[in-house]
Amino acid sequence: MIRAVTFDLWETLIHEESGVEADRRAHRLREIGRVLAAAGVSVAPDALSHAHETVFARLASVWNSNLDVSVLEQTQIFLELALGPSALSRLPSGVLLEAARIYGGAAIHHPPSAVQGAMETLKDCHDRGLRLALICNTGRTPGKVLRDLLHRMGLRNFFDALFFSDELRQRKPAPSVFQKALFRLGVPPGESLHLGDRIESDLAGARNAGMITTHLRRPGGNVAPDGVADHVIADLREFPALLDRLGPPRGSKRRPDLSFDAIYPREGPP
Repeated sequence: MIRAVTFDLWETLIHEESGVEADRRAHRLREIGRVLAAAGVSVAPDALSHAHETVFARLASVWNSNLDVSVLEQTQIFLELALGPSALSRLPSGVLLEAARIYGGAAIHHPPSAVQGAMETLKDCHDRGLRLALICNTGRTPGKVLRDLLHRMGLRNFFDALFFSDELRQRKPAPSVFQKALFRLGVPPGESLHLGDRIESDLAGARNAGMITTHLRRPGGNVAPDGVADHVIADLREFPALLDRLGPPRGSKRRPDLSFDAIYPREGPP
């Protein structure tokens, strides 16, 4: 019996329309350039552009170790690449903070879209009495901004807990990320299912944490190796039918809250 479901976010519940990331990139470079100019810091547009393209390469070793950094630290790397270490060290703290706000907040101005069926699927899970968590590896958009976007899409309140790698300082596929989510939900791995589109970060990670796995493999997507995906669906809207076979039926009562938060209440949203 499935008692909890954890969801991936990008390309599982939300989707990047063509050209949106390019719009975000232009917003970051334009607005951060404006902030630097106002502080008397001269930087060539090409230097900002090159830094933007190079940040992820600088973070590769961190991410490959299943670790992560905050958006402030990522912005520091971006500015160090654009300005050089000595110029970065002379920046007033207020300039760095404003640059980080722009760098991480570009998705507010150029947001992703909810995947078709996202709200209906989450509502179906909630109505079955399942406990729900989101487990997201962040890139340039931090958890703080993604919470806001989920709220605007009407998806935020379906979740009992939200986990973002920039806040955890850990990334999928580390099993500990999934274990933290299940500990918060108060449900053992064998009664929990993870749904995601990435074979390594979602499926292998959840499998190594002892969870049941479902691969959201859209047409043309890679096939998971044997033993990694317990179930495969081609569209998010197929997930309720899978739960009909695996989990509590629609209309089930919400199970007693045995989660970490019920025992140790937190201040503010998770």
